[in-house]
Amino acid sequence: MDSRIKPFTTTLMGSMPRSEELLKLKEMCIKNNVHCYEYREKLFSETKKIINMLEKVGIDIVISGELARDNYMSYVAEHVPGIKLMTLEEIKSITENNEEFNKSLEEMDAADNSMNSPVCVDRISTDVKLDIEEIDMVKKITDKPFKATLPSPYLLTRSMWLQEITGKVYADRKELGQDVVKLLINEIKRLAAMGAAIIQIDEPILSEVVFKKKKGDNSFY
Repeated sequence: MDSRIKPFTTTLMGSMPRSEELLKLKEMCIKNNVHCYEYREKLFSETKKIINMLEKVGIDIVISGELARDNYMSYVAEHVPGIKLMTLEEIKSITENNEEFNKSLEEMDAADNSMNSPVCVDRISTDVKLDIEEIDMVKKITDKPFKATLPSPYLLTRSMWLQEITGKVYADRKELGQDVVKLLINEIKRLAAMGAAIIQIDEPILSEVVFKKKKGDNSFY
């Protein structure tokens, strides 16, 4: 075990609230890269505020706050070629399994089209940096031990698979999953080399492994 982790060592799950100003600047940056410098400056400033707050209250292993991420899955699509963010309406217009897909949306309380989902549209690149920019900021701000967070390979593979699109570039989910695992292993190696005290793998829906259908039809998760 890492010697920096003692009994009752404290940390946080990962994400922190984002300001309206930061959200607006990110939207402006996406539309026109002339605003991206201002966005990155604001991102660094707000990340610094979060880390300073964590240090002030005595948190042992700090987090970045994940302020650049819209959610714990979609940010992967912003970094990895071969993955595209799609609205739920776009996905429903493509999938042939609308009844099952709509049922899964209701079960996950995500039927209001408020969340974009990453969909694999081509063979994915497996050696792409995901968390490195976040961790670079953390290391510039503090010398304290830090934690990095990544979505799990099951969560990514399950959410990115859309038979009508992904099935044209991968034989099945298993083949896609093998590339997702390679992607995450490469990133974990980088994070470990950067000195991460903890690398958290987020898996909120592992129970679906027990209850899922054998064929694994399209669903929100």
